[in-house]
Amino acid sequence: MTQIKICGLMRLADVAMVNQARPDAIGFIFAPGRRRQITPDLARQMAAQLNPQIQRVGVFTTNSLAEILGLVQAHIIQVVQLHGALDDPRVPQLRAAHIPVIQAVTPADAIRCQADYPLLDNLHPGSGQVLDWTDLPRLKRPFILAGGLTPENVTTAIQQVHPAMVDVSSGVETNGQKGCPEDCGHCCPRTPT
Repeated sequence: MTQIKICGLMRLADVAMVNQARPDAIGFIFAPGRRRQITPDLARQMAAQLNPQIQRVGVFTTNSLAEILGLVQAHIIQVVQLHGALDDPRVPQLRAAHIPVIQAVTPADAIRCQADYPLLDNLHPGSGQVLDWTDLPRLKRPFILAGGLTPENVTTAIQQVHPAMVDVSSGVETNGQKGCPEDCGHCCPRTPT
C-alpha cells in the first residue's frame, strides 16, 4: 500500500482528525512565514496527543540546523522535511546524525536529490496546484508525491505514478481547516495500490 502523509496540522482538533483517519505520517510546519506555520510549543502539545504509530515530520525552509535538531531531540518530530536548495548542507549533516530526511524537489532535480526520500512537488509547495504526473522521471528508489492531491485525484495519481507515499495538505482542508465539514470519513481514504 502507498503510505499517506497529512501535512500542515495547525490545531489540536487536527490531531483528533488524524488519529481517526490514521495516516502513516503527519507534518508540522515550522517554516517561517508559511500560513500553516506553528510554534514548537503547539507542536509539542499536538505530538503528545497524536497516536504514537503516526510518524511526526517537521517541515523547514530557512530554519537553522540547531533549531531542527532541538525539535528532534525534544521528540517533537522524528523526520525532517527540507524545502530549499538542492545542495542544502543540512541534508548530509542530518543524515550523519541518523535522522531521516525528506527533501522537496522539482521532478527535474529528483535524480540528484541526496536526501533519503525526494518529495516531488510543483514550484509552489502548499499552493494546492496539481503537479503534472505525466512528465515525472523514472526513479529507482522510493519517493513521495505531493502537489494538489485531493480525495478525488489521489487514486489516479497513485495508479499512474506509484509513489511510496502521498503527501496531502490543502486537498484535505475545508475553509482552510483540516477535515471534512460533514465528517463523511472519505477525506483521507486508505488507498490500495
